[in-house]
Amino acid sequence: MSNLLKKNLFNFSDDNKLNLVIDNTFIKNMKNEESQNPFQNLINSSNKTTTNPTTENLNQFYKIYTNRLQYFRPKIKEDAIEKFPSKSTFYNKILDIQPTNLSQSIKKNQEVNSIDPETFCWAIGTIYTEMKYKPDILNQVSEDLYGLPERPNNYVYKEGNDESEDANKEIMFEDESGRIILQFDHTNIEKEILVTGVVVGILGYVDINNDLQVIDYCFPPKLQPPLVGNLKQENSKILLISGLDLSQDTNIEKLTTLQSYLSGAINHNCNYESNNLIILGDSLLSYNNLAMFNEFLSTVIRAKTITLIPSLNDPSDRLFPQRPINLKLFDRLLQLNSNDVLSLQTNPTYWNSFKVFLEAGDTINDIVKYSDYNNDSDRLEIMKNFIKWQNLAPTAPDTLSIQPFDINEIDDPFVLKQEYPRAIIFGNQPSFLKTSYENVELIGVPKFATTNQLLELDLNSFKYKLIQL
Repeated sequence: MSNLLKKNLFNFSDDNKLNLVIDNTFIKNMKNEESQNPFQNLINSSNKTTTNPTTENLNQFYKIYTNRLQYFRPKIKEDAIEKFPSKSTFYNKILDIQPTNLSQSIKKNQEVNSIDPETFCWAIGTIYTEMKYKPDILNQVSEDLYGLPERPNNYVYKEGNDESEDANKEIMFEDESGRIILQFDHTNIEKEILVTGVVVGILGYVDINNDLQVIDYCFPPKLQPPLVGNLKQENSKILLISGLDLSQDTNIEKLTTLQSYLSGAINHNCNYESNNLIILGDSLLSYNNLAMFNEFLSTVIRAKTITLIPSLNDPSDRLFPQRPINLKLFDRLLQLNSNDVLSLQTNPTYWNSFKVFLEAGDTINDIVKYSDYNNDSDRLEIMKNFIKWQNLAPTAPDTLSIQPFDINEIDDPFVLKQEYPRAIIFGNQPSFLKTSYENVELIGVPKFATTNQLLELDLNSFKYKLIQL
């Protein structure tokens, strides 16, 4: 093992306070912003919810989705009235949607422009999907509580021999009154990526199977761009890295090269200007490797300020948003210098001065985990859809576990309401991803363990440099 990673590299004593030679203004500014982080506010609300459980809180997951539907419904309705045919019928409740003899006579391959608009109906509701890789919760409960024999397959999928994506996915449309199955037999419209939790207006007709054949969509109306004025923050350049995946199998030579590069011992033919390192989750594959992570941080902290954002694989809680990693897990050198050069943040976190969200990638990875959306183009589309949906975590709490909180006390921080952010940065992607939508910069930071890449980014201009070690 490299000397750089040997135990007792530093003598952790009370006089081991670093004499700073780097500018720590960035860290101080971020610490001053912690009170404006809406995800920290949710965590604080969650602490009260869990310590004072009530009957009202028992149904809070249902209430989260209902609250989002009630918020988006009037906004979508206003745009849908303009977008959908005036002869189509609006239903306040999905349960009230009824087939007609005229709608049931429509042929599966009939051109949409040949269909009488009077057969169309529309409603506003929430998408619910059953995907082929999504765990069957009812089956798990039966096995755990009642000891029933295991079913042949633990994933939800349609029966039959067709193993295509469409055969193994069922998309439903629901509100407080009930739900209806969606079908997509008319291919003249581009099929959207639709996941559980997305609130949308849908125009269609009820076919002979009493399913709703989709004709068109209407998402929430556009928000305003962020009010930033002439944004020129100092110390705007950062280094972003994610997915160290430290374990006993970690390539020590590769990790040593990274440490040396970040510490300034080598420049690897690449001059960078940032002294602020942001670590975006998936730092550890096992808590047993915490000592290795301590050694890594203890070396880098002498040359860089460090902002540490956890992911669901790191030593934090497994509820979203995650609490910052506890400072007591780190060695004494890091604890002594935490106020000056170490910032422990929530996942996700929000930097108001730059109007930027940072997240370890769990929202994208949760969608991909239970679906067939897994190439770079799919991930880019999902990133854009977060803006289109105006929902940063639609699958929470369905498949992405979420902190309990009182929706009557705190705004849902995952819902974009007033304005768009300037950027959202996601960690732990299989490759570097960058796109924009509605003038929002969307950036995916690659996993270092598989790509050997880190990213330098200017949060003022969003100019970037992808660094390959």
